[in-house]
Amino acid sequence: MTFVEPLFDYARSHVSLLVASVAVWIVSVVVTLWVARYYLVSIPADYFAHPHRPLAAWQGSHPARRWALLVAKNVLGAVFLAAGLVMLVTPGSGWIALLLGLYLLDIPGKRAVERRILQRPAILRLVNRVRAGAGQPPLVFELHAAAVR
Repeated sequence: MTFVEPLFDYARSHVSLLVASVAVWIVSVVVTLWVARYYLVSIPADYFAHPHRPLAAWQGSHPARRWALLVAKNVLGAVFLAAGLVMLVTPGSGWIALLLGLYLLDIPGKRAVERRILQRPAILRLVNRVRAGAGQPPLVFELHAAAVR
């Protein structure tokens, strides 16, 4: 019991720090879940069945704007990726933050990692349940020959 007493003393003397830490944790979990839901509901059902074309949506915009968006997107992706790695060992939605971070980053091999994460049975069930709740069809990873025609 002797090693626990200093922890309680520290907690009593730093209540505001503990309250702020808990508040930051709660806000980060809520924001991560909201962004994850938005991402998972907004992507097309066949998003992972097509080859990746980076920056295709921004092709017509000014190069300075395109580069600014690219940098901002990658910085935000790095933040989510770092937060996800931390949340894998601390309380939080680590897998969701990792997936969001990977989605935002433009790095080689990210598509394969995203697919591997999303194809885990428990995660895919959860994602498809969220999509169904928003009136979206489930994710598909392979296009069938009949669907292509």
